[in-house]
Amino acid sequence: MNTRMRRLLLPLLTAFAVVAAPMATPQTAKTSSASRKAHEQILKAYGVYADQGLQDYINELGQRIARRSTLPDAEWVFVVLDDDSINAFTTGCCFVYLHRGLLLHLNSEAELASVIGHEIAHVTQRHPQNRQTASIASSLLVLGTAVLTGSGALANLAGVATQLGMQGYGRENEMEADRVGLLFSTAAGYRPEAMAEVFEMFKRGERFEIDRARAEGRQPRGHHGLLSSHPAPNARAIQAAKASAKLEKGPPGGWIDNREAYLRRIDGMTYGSSRAQGLVRDNRFYHAELGITLAVPRGWTLDNQRDRLLAYTPTRDTFMQVTVEAVPPTQGPREFLYTKLKGATVRSTESFTANGMQGFTAVTSSGSPLDNGAGPVRWAVLYRGNSAYLFAGASRASARGVPEADGLFKSVVETLRGLKPAEFPLAEPFRVRIRTAEASTRLEDYAAAVPVERFQKEELQLINGLYPNGALKPGSLYKVVE
Repeated sequence: MNTRMRRLLLPLLTAFAVVAAPMATPQTAKTSSASRKAHEQILKAYGVYADQGLQDYINELGQRIARRSTLPDAEWVFVVLDDDSINAFTTGCCFVYLHRGLLLHLNSEAELASVIGHEIAHVTQRHPQNRQTASIASSLLVLGTAVLTGSGALANLAGVATQLGMQGYGRENEMEADRVGLLFSTAAGYRPEAMAEVFEMFKRGERFEIDRARAEGRQPRGHHGLLSSHPAPNARAIQAAKASAKLEKGPPGGWIDNREAYLRRIDGMTYGSSRAQGLVRDNRFYHAELGITLAVPRGWTLDNQRDRLLAYTPTRDTFMQVTVEAVPPTQGPREFLYTKLKGATVRSTESFTANGMQGFTAVTSSGSPLDNGAGPVRWAVLYRGNSAYLFAGASRASARGVPEADGLFKSVVETLRGLKPAEFPLAEPFRVRIRTAEASTRLEDYAAAVPVERFQKEELQLINGLYPNGALKPGSLYKVVE
């Protein structure tokens, strides 16, 4: 399932509205202990994208813009996170995080510079508060260690789209970060109009979600009119930024855009889930690093989230969740599951073996998120090496004290097995590739390779900045997925 676009309208990278303002007075920087602690948890929860060349490129660009900020001597840290959502954020001095999903949707270095400038401005204008940073760290800690337990155990199962959401700083602070960040990126020589192009990227994503929701007969996800209430920078604001940087006519050699150089940098970048996160192909999940695969019934959706695997029926009346953690010392599968279900009413217990792995299963009399916690939940754990795979399943209906889909839940658990040698290539991620358009090039010719359920052509249009009706220009670079 495509999860990137449903997370498009995250508040930290809202649309840009720019009103020229004087540069702030130079400050002294002190790295926040809360930010350092949050940094550790963020890296643990998201993972660092495994491309050192790209990491070095982002850090070099970030340092260049930071030197033009009011905290030029601070110890800035710029990290690309292994996450495909369209987001960027900061927790305070002086950490800036970019999701690789955002990089996929940008189309020039100048656009990237405007995003980085925006996040740097949040720091220089002291928008992050200790209370908020501590809250982020706490949320990440919970995310990294939570295993659902008790009568409210499956609360997260009900929210298929539940993600760690970084809260924004409010409209006034976001607009201040827009205008101050534009000053920073412009002072570094980057074309200021690129900030408006980032805004247009968000607008295209919003339109895509609205159009797709209409076609699917549902309400748009994440659409709250944020962009309409936060206007794009106008020509007057852009000119004011140039004047503030004393570069009204542009720097020697012209404004920096670097479209081609940027696209070459992201050539080969992971599209969708990474190797470290595992891959969904049709109704089967593959994970090379764990060396496992499992399958769900055909027709179900497999949603590979950052910390769990969710599976559900088209009508969403049946859910299943899989998480993994280290096997505790001296605990067998039975003790492990009883520890997780402490406080719940447990019955129908059974030890079992599946594909050479020892397991234990039980039903709790309540906990289903589909009927306010009243319905039963099927639980199972399988030990494979040092990993414990924990399954939880619930249906909207139940019979004889077990979920209606109980037989299916058991069969899914039994599909977990080690990867065969021939299957390891199936666990390798899809990649973005950069091509040069010819007069005959059509994006729809590449649509079948895009690993989403529907709207493959529209996905390609979106990442190329061409949705809904744009066309490739002969000789221009464009993105495909392989």
